[in-house]
Order: sequence, then structure tokens, then C-alpha cells
Amino acid sequence: MRIAAFGEVMMRLTPPEYLMLEQTNELRLDFTGTGVNILSNLAHFGCQTSLITNLPDNRLGEAAKASIRQLGIQDHWIGISGDHIGSYFAEMGFGVRPTQVTYQNRRNSSFGVSDASAYDFTTFLEEIDLVHICGISLSLTDETRDAALDLAKKANEKGKKVCFDFNFRPSLNEAHGVAFMREQYEKILPYCDLVFGSQRDLTDLLGMKLDENVADSEQFEAIVHAFMAKYEIEYFAGTFRQKKGDKHYLAGFLADSKKVAHAQPREIINLDRIGAGDGYAAGVLLGVVENWPLTETVAFATANGVLAHTIQGDVPLTTRKQVQHIMEQPHVDLIR
Repeated sequence: MRIAAFGEVMMRLTPPEYLMLEQTNELRLDFTGTGVNILSNLAHFGCQTSLITNLPDNRLGEAAKASIRQLGIQDHWIGISGDHIGSYFAEMGFGVRPTQVTYQNRRNSSFGVSDASAYDFTTFLEEIDLVHICGISLSLTDETRDAALDLAKKANEKGKKVCFDFNFRPSLNEAHGVAFMREQYEKILPYCDLVFGSQRDLTDLLGMKLDENVADSEQFEAIVHAFMAKYEIEYFAGTFRQKKGDKHYLAGFLADSKKVAHAQPREIINLDRIGAGDGYAAGVLLGVVENWPLTETVAFATANGVLAHTIQGDVPLTTRKQVQHIMEQPHVDLIR
């Protein structure tokens, strides 16, 4: 299956050795973004992937395109226009000090100022079977909201699968209230087939209510299936993060119209958390497009998400063999 993504490419700048910005004059440069992360992981799983976005018409845009090609993603739908790329500084946490992310210039980036007229979605959709749309496009600008909704509508009309990630960021929506953002999500969800999100997205953002007439243990499944029925969603997936003592665990879930499958929690050993959720999403997408059983898909995706925490940088460059190894032989820590 030919898988594509629509979303921003960002430049990540990271101080070395867990240093804070005040402590260094050196930065590691990487090009990343939700679509880049998911597609590169799927490319490493053997899938054909392509990205549609816009990058600046300068050396940064050229370098970003080169990086995307190197990750195994086809770049012929990446347009070149404008002068800016969104960027962020990632100061890696250690111990009780959390990782801190500082964004800059996202709304004025080449992607941020591009509306639907900047893309040939009609021709693009002829070449792909499934497109992933990141929910951040609903939070950035009027232009990105227009483009995301137009792409979802056209994909739905052509019978292409649409994958959508809530990815709601309150920090990007200080100028808009929850009611405005709820309206944006309600516009795009009827065109989506596979959605990534959480219970909080359903309750706090969409305003759905838990059914108090069912047992507490059944309320999550009830609200998930109510959401899926309302918007005719085929699959809904996400993760739970748990803490027991001083250890952290990740457990994924994946729902279809009949049931919700849960993976056994896996311990997280955290080197770099940024982008780990995209590793989980890539695992789910692989299982869905290859028609794996729900339980097999969510187990693989959870293992991939945990493995992504151990890789420096946003991009989860895992392979099927690596994921299967930690699923089958989790205690082997040296491979010769």
C-alpha cells in the first residue's frame, strides 16, 4: 500500500550531552515532524511512502529535502516556496528535570502560510492509497486548516483512506477557545477512517460525556465506540502512560467497531521521548494496512513505541526485526 502524509517539516536544534541552552554554543540539527517521523519508520518497515508539504526556497529547504530522501521518503510532492521553516529547540531533560521544547516561527513557515491552492491534491491522491493528516495543521493557521480539510474531503471522495491524529496543542491555540477548535475537529472527522487520540480528546476537546450508566471499567470502551459510531470511524488508537514506583510504562489500545484491544504495558527506558508516539502510530498503521489482528497490531505498535524512546532524535528508525526481537527476547541486550 502506498502511504503518504500531509504536515509540516520542522528543524530541531538540540544541545549536546543534556546541556541547557545557556551552557553550550553547539547544536545538533535534525529535520523532523509528525509526517516525517511516521513515514520514515514505515519506510524502514518496507512500505512505499511520500510526503506532501511546502519547504522554503533556500538552503534550509534543500537540506530538509535531502534529509527526507535519506530517510527513504519520496519527495516529489514537496513544494518549494517562501523563506522560513518552523523550528524548535529541544533541551533534553535528565532525572527530575523534564525535557523542554521551545518552538519558533511555525505560523510563518512555508507550510504555515500555504492553503489548499498551494497543493495539487487531486493528482497527488491518484498516486496514494492512504494519507495521514496531522492535527497540528488545524492549530497552526487558517491556511493550514483550509488545506487539511480540503485534502480530507478530496481523499474521502476518491475512496482513499484518511488517517488523522488529534495532536491537539493548547499552546498553539491561545488565541482560539475550545469551542472554535472543537468546530475544526468536527469538520474533518467525518472524512477520517483511522484516528489517533485519547479519552481527553473526546471529553475535553469534543465535549463527549462518559456514560455513568455503565461500570467504570467499561466507560472507556463505551465512549470510544460512541465516538467511532458518531463519525463512522473504522479504527481508533492511542496509548496510556502509567507509573509504578519509579518506573514508567506504555500500553497501547486499538479499537474497531466491535472491540477494544489492549497491549500489555511495557517498561519505558527513556533516552529521548520526542517522536515516540509517532513510532506507536507507525506500528498501528503497518498492522492495519497489512490486515493483522487487532491484538497483534497493538502489541507490535506498543513495542515499537517503547523502542522509539531509546533512539536519540524524533525519527524512530526501527525495523521489523528489531521490534520482533524485543517482543520475543526482551532480556537479550547484546546481539553479535
